[in-house]
Amino acid sequence: MNTSNLYWQDVPPTGRMLRPNDVVKCTSLSRSQIYAMIAAGTFPPFLKLSERASALPESWLNAFFVTRAAKLFASSKGNVPVKEAF
Repeated sequence: MNTSNLYWQDVPPTGRMLRPNDVVKCTSLSRSQIYAMIAAGTFPPFLKLSERASALPESWLNAFFVTRAAKLFASSKGNVPVKEAF
């Protein structure tokens, strides 16, 4: 696992606790994609709330979005592709 991807470790786990189905809705990624990304170290892991319940802190999901957007922006040198609304 690449530790440079562990950007969420610097973010305190604040905000709402998002259950896996909420994370799927927020990201538009499939559940299997999310778990594969967690295993690869490119997505923040769920926290165990109890024996049968897991959730992701909202701040960690926001850190994921910010980091992905920053990488896209940096790789495109400011020319982020935008889809036309019409």
